[in-house]
This record gives sequence, C-alpha cells and structure tokens, in this order.
Amino acid sequence: MKQANHKYKIPSDLRAIWKPPDEITVPDWVEKNIRLSGKSCPEPGPLRISRTPYTRGPLLALGSPFIDWVVLCFGRQTGKTEGILIPYICYCIAQDPGPTVYFLPIQEKCKEVEAQKMAPMLELCEAVQKQRTENPDDYSNLRKVFKTMIFSMAWGGSASQATTRSTRYLFRDEIDEQGKSIGPDGIDPMRGIEQTTSNFSNRKIIDASTPTTSEGNIWQELKRCQYIFEYWIPCSHCGVFQILYWENVKFGDNHDPEIVENIAWYECESCKEKISNLDKCLMLNSGEWRARLSDDPCNEIMKNIRAQIENTISFKDVLKNRRIKKIGFHLPKWYSTFSGGSFGTIAKDFLEANKAFNEGEDFTPMRNWRKFNAALPWAEEAISKSEIELMGNRIDLPPKICPKNTITLTCGIDPSEGINFWVVLAWVPIPEYRGFSGHLVDYGIAPNFNENELEMFLVNMSYPIKETTHNGRIMLSGLDTGGSEYEAADTTMTEAAYLWLARMRQKGINVIGTKGSSHPMKQRAKMTKIEKMPGPKGKPIAGGLILWEINTIAMKDVLWYHLQIEDGKPGRFTFNSGTDMDYIKHLLSERKVMQKNGQWEWIRKGRNHWLDATLIAMTLVENDCYGLQLMTRSVTRKSVIISKGVER
Repeated sequence: MKQANHKYKIPSDLRAIWKPPDEITVPDWVEKNIRLSGKSCPEPGPLRISRTPYTRGPLLALGSPFIDWVVLCFGRQTGKTEGILIPYICYCIAQDPGPTVYFLPIQEKCKEVEAQKMAPMLELCEAVQKQRTENPDDYSNLRKVFKTMIFSMAWGGSASQATTRSTRYLFRDEIDEQGKSIGPDGIDPMRGIEQTTSNFSNRKIIDASTPTTSEGNIWQELKRCQYIFEYWIPCSHCGVFQILYWENVKFGDNHDPEIVENIAWYECESCKEKISNLDKCLMLNSGEWRARLSDDPCNEIMKNIRAQIENTISFKDVLKNRRIKKIGFHLPKWYSTFSGGSFGTIAKDFLEANKAFNEGEDFTPMRNWRKFNAALPWAEEAISKSEIELMGNRIDLPPKICPKNTITLTCGIDPSEGINFWVVLAWVPIPEYRGFSGHLVDYGIAPNFNENELEMFLVNMSYPIKETTHNGRIMLSGLDTGGSEYEAADTTMTEAAYLWLARMRQKGINVIGTKGSSHPMKQRAKMTKIEKMPGPKGKPIAGGLILWEINTIAMKDVLWYHLQIEDGKPGRFTFNSGTDMDYIKHLLSERKVMQKNGQWEWIRKGRNHWLDATLIAMTLVENDCYGLQLMTRSVTRKSVIISKGVER
C-alpha cells in the first residue's frame, strides 16, 4: 500500500513561540543588539558593557535558569535603567518572550520613563521591532502588544493595576517611592503585584531603587537575598582587590568644594597610592562581583564594616548553585564611569551637604548624599542601637575634664520628678566644616529650682581643659519650662520655672527658658518673649522673659547624626569615660518608628530626661539660637566669673 505523503506547514507565529532562545549570554546579546538614543543618553550609539563593566553581573544573573529574583540597590545615575533593566526587556521580547510588567510608583512616572527611556531604546532595537504586529493600535505608550507577548506599564496608585495582570517578567523600579497600601482594602502594592507572577515557574522579578531608610522596600528586599554582591576591583599600582569605600576618597587639607572637585583622588587600601578617575575606569574592567560570607551582610554594609576577600564568595560560584533563587547587588555612585560619578564631583557634593548641615540648615542634602551617592539608607534605625554599641562613644577622657581646644560649654536642664536633670557639654570647633564636636563633660541631678544648689552649680562650677592651665565655665544654660503640676499642685511646673528664671536674670546668671515646639518648624530654634505668667489671669512678668522654642524632632535627628559619625572623625558626639548606663538608657528612651502613613515619628519608651537636657544644651550652640555669639566669646579663665546675659 502506498503511504500518503502529507506536508504540514507550521504557521510563522507558532514557530516564533516555539523557537528556543539563541545560544548567547544576555550581556553578549545586549552588546550585539542594543543601541542608545541621543534623546536620553549623553553617549548615543551601540551599548558597550565595557563602559559600565559592573552591569555584566546583573545581566548574567537575569540570564540564569536558576535565579528568579534580582535586587539592584544602586546609587543614582549608575546606568541601572538603560544599562540593565530596559536592555533585558528587549532581550525578553526578542529571545524569551512572556507577559511583562514594568511597575513604577505613579502613572506620571510611567509616562516619563516610557517616553524618555523605554520607547527610544525599543525603537532602535531591530530584534524588538521584528516582533511588532501590523496593527498600530497594539503599540501605545503604556501597553505594547507584540507577536509573542504583551508588555505593560503599571503603577502602584491603583489596586487594579497592581493585581489584575498575570506576569512572567516583573520589573519594579524606584520601589522605595511606592506607597504602603492602596484601595479600600489596604492592599500592599509590592505584595499585590508580586502575586501576579505566582503561576510562572520560570518567572523573573527585578527590583531596583536607591534606598531611603532601612525600612524602605529596596533595603528590605536586599536583606531577604541569599547573597549580596559588592564590586571588587584591583589597584592599578599593587593589584590588590578591594571595595571602593568613601572614607578612602581624599582631597588634602583644602576644603573648598570648587577646588576639591578637581583634585580629589582615591587612596588604595593596601599600598596607599593615589588612584585617579581614569585609573578607576581602567580598573573596573578587571573587577568582579563578590558576596560576604556573614550572617548579616546588609548590616555590615550599612555600618561600613570592611570586608575581607578571603571571607567572600565569587559571583561565578554562586551562579553554579541551583538552590540560589534570590540575589542582590549593592553599588555606590562613585563606581560610575560617567562625570557625575567622579571622586571630585561626589566629594564636592559631600562638602556642600555637610556645610549646609553644620550651618544649621535642614540636613536633607546630607540625607540625599547618603542615599544617592553611597546607596545607603538614611540611618533612622540607628536609634535602635543597643546600650553596648552606644557605649562605644566613650573616649579616654575622665569626667569633668574638657577636651583640648574646647571653646565653650553649655548646660541643659530638664525639671521632672521633683528634681532637675542637667547635662554639661563642651564644644570643640571644626573649622573646615564650620561646625563643632560635642562632648559630654558632666551630668547629674539637683533639687527642683533650689535657690542654692542649682544656682551655685551654674555660677561656680568649672572644668579643667585638657593640656592647658585654664578652666572652662558654663557660658549659657537652658531650662525646659514645659510640664504640668508641680509638688503640691498649687502651681504648675511652667509657673515655677518662670519665677526661677526671673530671679536668675535679676542676679545676672545666664539661664534662658526653653520649650519643645508643638507645631512644625523650619528652623531648629525660634525665640519668643513671655510677658506674663501662664493662665488666663497670669500676672505680668517685669521686663518679660526670653523663651526659645526648640524643634525637638530636628534636634533628635541632629544628635543621632553626630552619634553615628565614625570614631575618630570630626563631628562625632562623645562621652566621658565615666558615662554609665543610666545616661545611655535616657538617650535610648525614644525610638523613631515608621507609622502606617509612611511617616517617621519619635516614640517614647522610657525615662528621657537626660536626653531632653542634652538636646537643650545642643540647641544653644545652633546658629538658629545663640551659636555664633557663644563661639566668639572666650571660655578659658584661670578664675571663674559669673557670665552676664547674652544679648540677641
């Protein structure tokens, strides 16, 4: 019997679906097919990974058949969007199609990224254009239907956007800007959009962002990674592999930001030779991603604990492990080969941010510097430091001794529980930063508004200054006037404080009233004048009293900023060697906690009186308060004298 000869022709659309990916790595495919547009890139033309060598590792991870989740915690303008995310989207469309969603915080951001970055790169990729359909309606700004897949832009402000699409490839960009909940049911947009990938065994989730705080999405995802990779490069002089740490960026004794921008260099961790920006660019091509073999690498990275290469694992070895599903990459901006990532540019930004902070302005510039350049969260969580960790701020200087070069002392007093909690701080100038280092000289308690003990302490107490024959005296004291009932309940704490302050003024003793602000303030302190005693029928106060409102939220942030400065660095807040746990517990009595609305608030957990006294003493040297006037007065005297009132 003659066998029938049947010929079946498989439709081209099915052949495209069944066609396996080319035998080529993702980085090699990207270099072969991706072109950068002059609309969004300063260097248009073929994408060359040698320009940003650190992008090769994440692209290889995305091509791994085992890894299904990659986290990119990068500094700003390091090439993560146009060097990793969009090129990989092009690869997916052309080589390994599947429903894809690019997820951003808001719709306006989706439109901006699509128009400025996404569309130009897709249009210049021939392999992607071959997958377009003939129907023009299939290709809109926020939704593109290709022959073998659908690509969509989505945003976190809508519950339907975050939960309705079944997705194989999920790109979540700028995730630290995502809200905490959406819709009437309070859906978490991050978890909602993640669930759309659950039906795909070959899914890929890519998270990318600069960090905000340690409670932010990117840092939390990084902490969940099985390995966190950092980029090690060999010194161009000695060949020793090392991570580039900010502390090794040097600029000599000149702190003029404009000059520093042109002279800054990197000092090799091993041989101490100078590494220029050009050297850095050449070294990057020989670099490699390595992960720390420690229990908490995120904590070590955030605290700037140096890694030892013998205690790391290479990226290549991790790629071979079938059990590794989620990995992360951390990269500061100073690794960038673009002009904005030069050592000088970042050093200039640092000096300007530090100057703004120390001159009493909002420290947003320093917070942004840390996030955008160091790719580290702002250390809101530092308030959770343990007592043991905080005791590390003690230095080898006995109680009641001022550090060398002390130029003024201030005292903060917090009346409570029938006693006064007081703190004395010494201040040492840091000319290059136009700021000061604070040191806890002394602290204790005294009876509330005692006519003798507290008054005599403020008048007669003096503290020797290290390596001199002089004694330092308290130039100015601040007393908290807040409070409710006092002793027998026939008067308030505020009334008692006003009467005591008035008597101190008559005697020429330098004490001012303070009060924590109950409303938002731009400045850290604001002066007001009190004309009468509290209450609707309060008696007039002869001559009135000066009262300073303190922005306690800002000042707590200031205190913790200085407590966290690295040991030995200018600006670190230090304690005398006799500081005990009682004082430390007061400093740790308040925690900064993120609320449901995404805002941070200070929450009191215990007795905080020495904390309040410390904040008062710190505020007095702020430029928003008496700072400059105190700093221009001489504090050293061989014999102690009573200081007169400071005029504003």
